[in-house]
Amino acid sequence: MRELLRFLFEWLHRWMPKANHTVIYGWPDGEDQSRALEQSLQATRLERVVLLLERPEEASWADGPKTRRVRKASLAGIGWFLRARYVFFSHPCFVRRFPANVVSVNCWHGMPIKKIGAMIENDEPIRCSHTLATSPFWGEIMQRTIMKPGGDILATGLPRNDRLFVPRHEVFEKLSLDPGQRLVLWLPTYRTSLRGLPREDGVDYGNAFGLPDADPEELNDFLGRHKARMVVKPHPMASTSGFQSWSHLKIIDDAWLAGRSVSLYELLGASAMLITDISSAVIDYLLLDRPVIHAFPDLDEYRASRGFTVEPIEDYLAGAVVRDQRGLVAALEKELGGDDPHAERRQKLLELSHQHRDGAATKRLLESIGL
Repeated sequence: MRELLRFLFEWLHRWMPKANHTVIYGWPDGEDQSRALEQSLQATRLERVVLLLERPEEASWADGPKTRRVRKASLAGIGWFLRARYVFFSHPCFVRRFPANVVSVNCWHGMPIKKIGAMIENDEPIRCSHTLATSPFWGEIMQRTIMKPGGDILATGLPRNDRLFVPRHEVFEKLSLDPGQRLVLWLPTYRTSLRGLPREDGVDYGNAFGLPDADPEELNDFLGRHKARMVVKPHPMASTSGFQSWSHLKIIDDAWLAGRSVSLYELLGASAMLITDISSAVIDYLLLDRPVIHAFPDLDEYRASRGFTVEPIEDYLAGAVVRDQRGLVAALEKELGGDDPHAERRQKLLELSHQHRDGAATKRLLESIGL
């Protein structure tokens, strides 16, 4: 029955007359691909820019004169989608097969270091007209993982990466941070998915940091001694206990960022250092040429369960790999002390991962598809 309904919907999508507007379908609301596109599409010949959102009433950032905010799960949202000449999406939306009369752009949420799409059982690739990549190297991987034959890979870069270049002082002012302190951003990924395909990858240590011996009090004291601030932002698909705060350490969520009118990639661009396990944000962060630490205690278990698109994965990691808090503190002490032992490795990964190294990815994308 589900396949029959999808066939009927895709048939209707193909034959419905198309209007001169675009639909942007991102997740979560306020993610930086949607923000960058919504802003840049205002200057195009399109008559309307329709943002499909889970909570349209909360999207105060989407204030362009052509913008209309519509709830995803609504008849209005479906209607706008069916008649859109252009569709930009970062996650699977209403269809898996776009018709030829729609310019459909897969703005996937980052270059896939971990396996996705066709590399994962039962995760069907999407047939669309274009899929974005940051370089030919990652474009080939995107083509093997999430794109059906027939579409084009556009190595224009990702729209969200333009937002890495927002001035640091603007972000610090919004967050009331001391400009003399260094900001360390920690982006752990999830181990048990709460959305989409149910998955359990690697080892879930039951805390926001993804470390077996996480001690926030001890970490906070270390940060205070080194005049640094750390913000931990768990993945939106991870199970967390919400906002927590110490004097130099905060665990935040999307609501915390929205309440301060700051997006994740603005925060990322203002940081002096990134900690993550295997987030795709590490590929984007190469554009800034700043230190990276991989807090990845279950690397071997993750390789055995989820797996990676490139191997050996150690050749594609941008910094030190640490497996506990002791190792993390030691690596932080080096980096905060001015030592940068992985600068040459980052440069090689930058050349591999980014064909363009500026803040003009959205402009290139729109020019590529005639807007």
